[in-house]
Amino acid sequence: MDVINKHVIMSVRWNVNIIRKLVGISEAIRLILVLVKLRIINLTIVTFILSRYTYFMTFSILSNIIGMLPPLTKCLIKEGRNIHTKTESGDPTTKLWGPNSDRGRSQFNKYLPFRQWLAGLIDGDGYFLLTKKGYSSCEITMDARDAKALYEIKHKYGGNIKPISNASAVRYKLRHKKGLMKLINDVNGLLRNPTRLLQMNKLCVKYDIELKYPGPLTFNDGWLSGFIDSDGSIYYNERSGQVFISLTQKNRYLLEPLIAIYGGRVDIHSPKIEAFKYIIYRKGELLNLIDNYFTKYPLKTEKMKRVNLIKDFYLLRIHAKSQDINKFNEWVKFKDRWEKYQD
Repeated sequence: MDVINKHVIMSVRWNVNIIRKLVGISEAIRLILVLVKLRIINLTIVTFILSRYTYFMTFSILSNIIGMLPPLTKCLIKEGRNIHTKTESGDPTTKLWGPNSDRGRSQFNKYLPFRQWLAGLIDGDGYFLLTKKGYSSCEITMDARDAKALYEIKHKYGGNIKPISNASAVRYKLRHKKGLMKLINDVNGLLRNPTRLLQMNKLCVKYDIELKYPGPLTFNDGWLSGFIDSDGSIYYNERSGQVFISLTQKNRYLLEPLIAIYGGRVDIHSPKIEAFKYIIYRKGELLNLIDNYFTKYPLKTEKMKRVNLIKDFYLLRIHAKSQDINKFNEWVKFKDRWEKYQD
């Protein structure tokens, strides 16, 4: 602005002599100052208009450039987002794939049935451990024939699987921090066994993770599938002509809510065993599970093969007084498949 004032004063200096001759020196100076002020105002307005025009033209050019960019880049520019950021491990990643992004939440929800199944499995056969020395681990023990389910868990979280000596069983153990934190976050809010919640809470405190409690169980929840894979049994009674799916627990807390959702009942297991048993045995309830539940949330153990044979049981079972040799042979073959867990 000082430069502008200088040029304005110089440009009107030639008028001084003319005005001085007409009105005198004092009036000439006053008129000169008024003239200079008016010209400065005009120049200021012009400068403002030019600056706005320059801004408008620059914005137009940038808009045209952005219009030629790929859709993903335009989205990031409009939202003011940086394409690359740092994860907890320090590796560059894309915010679009972060756990708090829409894509991250979508991927997280995509695996919800698996996470629900895993929570049910851990509620039954799992265990969280924090030793006095501060070592953390998650362990799951299963029948040796169901090792494939544990290998699926190992593939997602790491860990190791080892056979248990003098037993037809295998044990999965996860100890490294990264895998443990991922597993805990995946089942957090899905565990329902009070004992397991207390165990996992110790690890949550260690890793500064907020423990979440589960909401009410619903029909469409993979938790039951995992719980059956761990603590469930599928068997039939040839004399009564009934198939049973049962779950055994030391308390009724986990079993009673299942009645209103899936049917069945809860009984005391036996006088010799201090436990409760949940049983589904009515044909309609079993077929409802087969057609509307297990198709969405299949078991991941060999027990699923028995689920697939339940309808055959109702078709092939014979009465004790039956004399049909062909039906008898079919029934014998069915029993063999059932015992060997063959579809």
